[in-house]
Amino acid sequence: SCELVLYRRGEPLPFVTIPFPKEYRIGSVWSMIVFDLDYETIEYGYRVDGEDTPGSCFDRSKVLLDPYAKGITGRNEWGISMAAYTEFAHRGRIVYDDFNWEGDRPLEIPMEDLVIYEAHVRAFTKHSSSDVKYAGTFAGMMNKIPYLKELGVNCVELLPVFSFDETENCNVSPDGKRLYNCWGYSTVGFFAPKAAYAATGKYGMEVDELKNLVKQFHKNGIEVILDVVFNHTAEGNE
Repeated sequence: SCELVLYRRGEPLPFVTIPFPKEYRIGSVWSMIVFDLDYETIEYGYRVDGEDTPGSCFDRSKVLLDPYAKGITGRNEWGISMAAYTEFAHRGRIVYDDFNWEGDRPLEIPMEDLVIYEAHVRAFTKHSSSDVKYAGTFAGMMNKIPYLKELGVNCVELLPVFSFDETENCNVSPDGKRLYNCWGYSTVGFFAPKAAYAATGKYGMEVDELKNLVKQFHKNGIEVILDVVFNHTAEGNE
């Protein structure tokens, strides 16, 4: 069985749970449309029930994140412990796709002609010497496009920009400082940009901010490659 669990933004308990009727199932796919919802104020998850056997570990008490969610809540500030969010961490969010690409397309520069600059979105502009308004964000990186062009770069390869939990690392440095998963190779959702990498993440605008960065790179003759490692997930690298 499958149930859709709906929350109002930031609230610990759902305001409604909607079971999927059996006739809404096609094979192993459940499908349902819910009308008259203000999607901008709603977070969602699923409860799925089934056999609890090795290789088939169903637990109806857990609310599951939609692996195809375009937006994921609970991680819009860097370094805030998951414990602060408790029951409403890692929920899906509907993202309205109204970004104007203005006909933008990948540049398709031949591979042998690429001059690739590999960059970590946060680290690239986080230091004060970067002299950008929104340090450590997609917006901050956009301010560095003239610098990249000056270097002769025509392609940027971005280390993981997808949602991940940097606080999952419980290690500390020799001087007692908390260590974080800086690199992001522990993906929570492969279709959701990391909100903490966006200056507008706290407003739920991280998707548009990343799209605008890609669009501006293309306008300046710079191709974009996203670094993805599909076997590195927050579920334990399974």
